[in-house]
Amino acid sequence: MSRSSNDPHGTAPTVAPMPSGAVLSDSLTDLLVAGVVVELDASEAEALGAFEETALGEADAWDANADIEPGEARHGQ
Repeated sequence: MSRSSNDPHGTAPTVAPMPSGAVLSDSLTDLLVAGVVVELDASEAEALGAFEETALGEADAWDANADIEPGEARHGQ
């Protein structure tokens, strides 16, 4: 995260600017309405899965490489 000018320790989250022409709402019923930005508090966001970790674990990542033949990997190419 980038540092906020008001937070010298870099602990404040960076907030994306609101798109021009967007409508601001705090109603969950507006989540699927195009052009509406819905503000949620942390508990609402967590209930909707915003903080759910879905990344692979290290063991699963290594298992995903099990079928790659030596020399087959391009290392970022």
